[in-house]
Order: sequence, then C-alpha cells, then structure tokens
Amino acid sequence: MTIAPFFVIILIAGQAAPPMTLGDRAAAEAATQRYREAWLSNDPRRIMATLTPDAALYPSTLPPIVGGDAIRTFWFPSTSSTRIVAMELSIDTVHVDGDTAVTSGMGSLTFVVTTQGVDGEPRTQRSWHVNVLRRQRDGSWLIWKRMWGDLR
Repeated sequence: MTIAPFFVIILIAGQAAPPMTLGDRAAAEAATQRYREAWLSNDPRRIMATLTPDAALYPSTLPPIVGGDAIRTFWFPSTSSTRIVAMELSIDTVHVDGDTAVTSGMGSLTFVVTTQGVDGEPRTQRSWHVNVLRRQRDGSWLIWKRMWGDLR
C-alpha cells in the first residue's frame, strides 16, 4: 500500500468551502436590499425579520447592541418614533464563503423623529456599512452582524 492515496484524501478533506456562485452573490445582495426595503416600509416587524435572532449591531461611536430585544429597543424606543423618508444603499463588495456572506458599501438615510407628537426636522446621515449574513436552513440569507460608521 502506498501513502499517496492517504495524502490525496487529506488534501480533499482540507479544501475550503466551494467557491462563491453567482446565485450566492445575488442572494446576499438581495438580502441586503430587503433590509433597505424593510426600513422604507417603516414596519418594525419587516425590519426585524431581516435579522437573525442573535444579530448584533455595531453602530458608529456606540457599544455593540446584541440580540433582537436590545436591537428593537434601540431602533424603536417607546419615547419617540422614527419615520424613514429616504434610504439609499449601494453594495460595493460581496464575498461569500460557504454559509457566510459579507456585503459592504455606502449609503444615506433621511429620517424624521417624532417626540410627543411633534415632528423634528428631517435629518440625513451618510455612512459606510458592512453586513455579515448567514444562510438559513431554508436557504435564505439574514443579517447576523451589521456595522456602520457615519461620514461627516
């Protein structure tokens, strides 16, 4: 018996995940765009449905916000409401490795905060963003980690 077949088995077993397919790339991009569409709907349930239950946010200048309850409290506080009036989101890069994908790009968000029934002035924030997505058992992609930094 030669040792060569043993090495071939080790090499095959140690290979990385299959290369990214166009379908994987499109699915990761579509999941990121669904996040944008959910915000434009101003429906908290649709927004939260774009995230995994154990998702984490890494907002510019703030500590991480981990888990659905904490994210819901951060984004939808009981003391005010926020209405999204415009959101642009470009996706400049996409990388997929197995069941994990990373999308990144630039964007802008225009919103109005209402406190005690009074609308504030519309504000626009420009930012960069990185999403880490996970493929779910049903084949769909959800955002697991989202980080952004404000541009001045």
